[in-house]
Amino acid sequence: MSRPPWRILVADDDPTAALLFRAALAGDDFSIALAADGDDALAMFRRQAFDAALLDVEMPGLDGLEVCAAIRQSHGPAFPVFLITGRGDDAFLHRVRALAARYVAKPLDWAALPGMLREALGGMPG
Repeated sequence: MSRPPWRILVADDDPTAALLFRAALAGDDFSIALAADGDDALAMFRRQAFDAALLDVEMPGLDGLEVCAAIRQSHGPAFPVFLITGRGDDAFLHRVRALAARYVAKPLDWAALPGMLREALGGMPG
């Protein structure tokens, strides 16, 4: 019996990154919805059900940290949120921990991304 794919919200204002997310998460395990900025990402999150969110930290409008904070208010700390950034300073990492999010450093390892999501989501979609 086949399982439905995991629904992943991806928010990144870089069109090239959007193409790379689509390519990296292509296949039967994932169904992705792309948002070009934080405002669109939060609106999409409120309209649809997702299994995880991949959020670029630096985006127009709401940034990834603000979108994550809103997700935490509605879905609590267990919902998988991955904050993607080139930042790694102590203050930023403290904020990531306070938001109960996962930090993903840029440049992304595109080949490892599907496995990272599968691990975080428990191995099997559905």
